Amino acid sequence: MDKKFLERLEKLMKQSPHVKESYDCSKCRDLGYTFITNEDGCEMAKPCECLAKKQAFEKLQKCGLSDVFKTKNFSTYICHNQNQALAKQKVLIFCSDFMESSSSLILSGPPGVGKTHLGVAVMLKLINENITCRYVEYNNMIVNLKQSIMDEENHMREMEKYINPRVLFIDDFLKGKINEVDLNYIYRIINTRYLLNKPLIISTEKSIKEMISWDEAVASRLVEMSGGNIISFGENNKNHRLKDYLQ
Repeated sequence: MDKKFLERLEKLMKQSPHVKESYDCSKCRDLGYTFITNEDGCEMAKPCECLAKKQAFEKLQKCGLSDVFKTKNFSTYICHNQNQALAKQKVLIFCSDFMESSSSLILSGPPGVGKTHLGVAVMLKLINENITCRYVEYNNMIVNLKQSIMDEENHMREMEKYINPRVLFIDDFLKGKINEVDLNYIYRIINTRYLLNKPLIISTEKSIKEMISWDEAVASRLVEMSGGNIISFGENNKNHRLKDYLQ
């Protein structure tokens, strides 16, 4: 750790006790570090208990999720049938194994079965483990990349949003019509993440067979990255957003 930073930090920690301030953390006075004396009698800076929580909160603010999505955790996911219960169980296992496997996750099925909810729940769980994640809606990603193409520097910054995060969640993957330009963007992002061993969370209405028939190079990489973590809700599941109108 930088010596000058430690000196400034120590000076702040030892400021006059008569100066009364309001802090979220009284232990470190919101600096993120406390001082301890080691066995050799030297004073050292130690990360405060609040630091990890602050870092997780900051990552949550930057992950691309709207406030509505931030409530979509595992406890708010309601299982309406056995397929959804099994999907939730598999996703929880995926989370517990993630640190070892670093695998990707594919959630495939019709609209309204809870693909996005489970994908977001995984993100929130990983962010809580201090893993950098980013959420993006597929069509918005493609539009943003197309709009930035005339400015190379801006285009690279846009591309880095989808390459740099440890985990990228692409929601509604391959939604709508796909052309050759779209394919080029998709391949670049997925292939780069494949080479860097950076996992993806994919929610899609397409089956694996449909993705393979659309582009085998992209689909085969996604299947390999998933390491078997492919959850299909099946075609017969009802859209539970419309459950009151489908009875």
